[in-house]
Amino acid sequence: MATQEEMSAALQPRTRRQKRSQAATLVLMGATPFAVLGLDPLHTDVRVFQNLQACQSALSSAPGYCESLDAEAASRHPEMAPRYTSRHQCEADFAHVTGEESCASGWCSTESLSTCESTGDGYYRPPYTSFLVDQSVLDGTYEGEQPAPESLDGSQLQPVYGISDHTLNNTGDNDNASHHSHVPFYWHYVAANGQYLGNKNLRGPVTRARTQLAANTGTTRRGGFGATAKQTMQAARS
Repeated sequence: MATQEEMSAALQPRTRRQKRSQAATLVLMGATPFAVLGLDPLHTDVRVFQNLQACQSALSSAPGYCESLDAEAASRHPEMAPRYTSRHQCEADFAHVTGEESCASGWCSTESLSTCESTGDGYYRPPYTSFLVDQSVLDGTYEGEQPAPESLDGSQLQPVYGISDHTLNNTGDNDNASHHSHVPFYWHYVAANGQYLGNKNLRGPVTRARTQLAANTGTTRRGGFGATAKQTMQAARS
C-alpha cells in the first residue's frame, strides 16, 4: 500500500496540470467579452461628415472641436489625396453635383459641382470637402475628452472624397450599368486610399478594419483609383 507521502507526490503533478488548465480556461473566458461586445481591436467605427456643418450638427456640444478636426483633415489633404496626371482622368472619377436644390431648373451652378483642382506641380486631385473621424473620438467629447487632432493617426482622422456612381458601377455594358450611372447627383464616399465607405446618404457610423483606413501619404496615384474603390465597394457589400 502506498504511503501518504507517495500519494501526495503522485498528486502534485496532476494538481499543477489542473491549475494550468484552469488558468488557460480563465484566459479564454477573459477574451470572450471582446467578441461578445464587439470590441475587436482590428476594427473600428468611423463617422463620415460631408462638411464642417455636418460635424457640428452631430456634435452640437463641441462645435469648436469640429472646426479643429476639419482644419487638421484639410491640412492632410494635399499629401493624402489621390492624384492624376490629367484633369479629365480625375474628373471622370470624381466630378459630381453636391447641391441638387440648385439644379431644380435643369441647370446647375458651378458652386454646386465638385470638380478637380490643380496641385500646382502638374497633377490634379479631387477637392477637400469631407472627412472621417473615429467614433471613439466623438464619444469621448461627451466626457470632456478632446484629443489634439494632430495626435490622431490616419485611421482616426482623414479627408474623404466623393466618387461618382458612374465610376463605381459602369462596366462598359449599358445593360449592366447602374441606373444612376449617368446621373451626376448620385455619388459615394471613399477614403483617401480608395476604401469604400458608403453612398452619399450615409449618416451612421461605418465599421472598417484599421488596415483598410491606413493612410496613403505621399503616394502619387496615376490611375486605377476607381478600380480600387470599385473592388472595396464590392468587398464591403459581400
